[in-house]
Amino acid sequence: MAKRLKICLINPKFEPSYWGFDYALPLYPGRIKCTMVTGALPHLASLTPDHEVYILDENVEAIDFAFLKTFDVVGVTGMNVQKYRMREILLELRERKIFTAVGGAYASVDEEFFDGLCDVLFSGEADETWPKFVEQFAAGKPYENFFKQAQPTDMSTLPTPRFDLLKVKRYATGSVQFSRGCPFQCEFCDIIVTFGRRPRMKRPEQVIEELEQLRKLGFLGAFIVDDNFIGNKKAAKELLQAIVAWQKQHGYPLRLNTEASINLAEDPELLDLLYEANFRAVFIGIETPRAASLKETKKFQNVAGDSLDAKLARIQNAGLDISAGFIVGFDNDDESIFEDQLRFIQSNGIVLAMVGMLTAIPKTPLFERLEKDGRLRLHDFNCNFVPKNMTPEQLKSGYWELLRRLYAPEAFLERYFKIYEYPEFRRRRAAIVAKAKEHKVLKTFVYGIILTWNLFRALVKYKSLKTIGTVYWRYFWEHRRRYQKGMIGYTQFVNRCVAHWHFWKFTEEGTNGRLRMFNSG
Repeated sequence: MAKRLKICLINPKFEPSYWGFDYALPLYPGRIKCTMVTGALPHLASLTPDHEVYILDENVEAIDFAFLKTFDVVGVTGMNVQKYRMREILLELRERKIFTAVGGAYASVDEEFFDGLCDVLFSGEADETWPKFVEQFAAGKPYENFFKQAQPTDMSTLPTPRFDLLKVKRYATGSVQFSRGCPFQCEFCDIIVTFGRRPRMKRPEQVIEELEQLRKLGFLGAFIVDDNFIGNKKAAKELLQAIVAWQKQHGYPLRLNTEASINLAEDPELLDLLYEANFRAVFIGIETPRAASLKETKKFQNVAGDSLDAKLARIQNAGLDISAGFIVGFDNDDESIFEDQLRFIQSNGIVLAMVGMLTAIPKTPLFERLEKDGRLRLHDFNCNFVPKNMTPEQLKSGYWELLRRLYAPEAFLERYFKIYEYPEFRRRRAAIVAKAKEHKVLKTFVYGIILTWNLFRALVKYKSLKTIGTVYWRYFWEHRRRYQKGMIGYTQFVNRCVAHWHFWKFTEEGTNGRLRMFNSG
């Protein structure tokens, strides 16, 4: 008879990063420890319903290694930016002789990194291989020490993730996955390596059930974590129509965000559906305003049609905020790229601009090309290749100078208020806020006052009240009253100042050499 296993699934702590909001989270009311749920853990837990599963996200709770001795299997997952923490955890587990399984994004592209660190490794999708292994292990049968799923997962067969196992109050937002795979062929991207170029989707009713579970658990927002939500536009529209109906039925309970390619701008129907479904922002991989670099990296979708500026304006006028990813270090980049990036980001009002140096991830076409050319330098995680028109030192120096200028408080707030120059954005944003009944004055007032007090204390603690706090105050009086009147506008402004505080603090930590990994987006 098979044993009922005790399984612990671990998501290692992320290194401080721009998208982690490490320096902003302590300022928010409540017990929030992490910006977003890592969806892999509740999903894996749903695949083994006959066993006891404990989710341990190190981003919201510390690891008690003595406690881990009570489990039959400990699984560890992680991405490229978590690999060093993964190694530290695995070495401790090995020392304690705890049976360990490893899988996830980084394990799928660099299996050799984990040699001798685990008892079993899963490469690629594990929706079929993980339950197969658990069944073998529980029955005491022989099992393989390496699993690689033979066929892509049929997403329509996946169960609802076990969100109920999460420590919900410690996350700012939930996460839902609709599809895997992307039809494009960006040279640096590992998504098409792991998931392929043919998007595979869940059925709309599966996604609605996941959103419903998040709503019942008390989440107020969710990120649709697909690497390209519109990889299959027809399927995306069908899902959005279902989400619109669900949002209306429940009074718009969840604010949604997602990632999409720039060709979103070419589809007015899709833009309207995103807005009606209560999507507030979209993350777009712009990478660079330099057409030669986009062609070099095979990001042809970004050079098709009219200008990037025009495309971004259409998305913003649809009522959507834009956050975006940018990369420096392409072969067509020289030292003038840093000024080009700054000018583009500022002129388009992209408040949350996640800038990174080009990174060669194992198994990607970029890695293979640079390896063939003898240009890899794998001893340096933050700059693991030799640029063509700069030295690695020039690339790193230019990168930090760009970030210092981007996240100077004046530059950040100029970008923030730029989107309010679009009347249609202002009109649409006000309408959806009213639909979602987010204009309740007392609740907003209390939240805004707490946020203001916490930000004030942080500015005082780090002796930044005069240098940064006065800039916040000046922009509040000069700009905020023009575009954002009332308590909602005030709270939104303070919320953005808190976000800026994180970006500024992270940049300061990095430029002073206090971060071991900083090129993580």
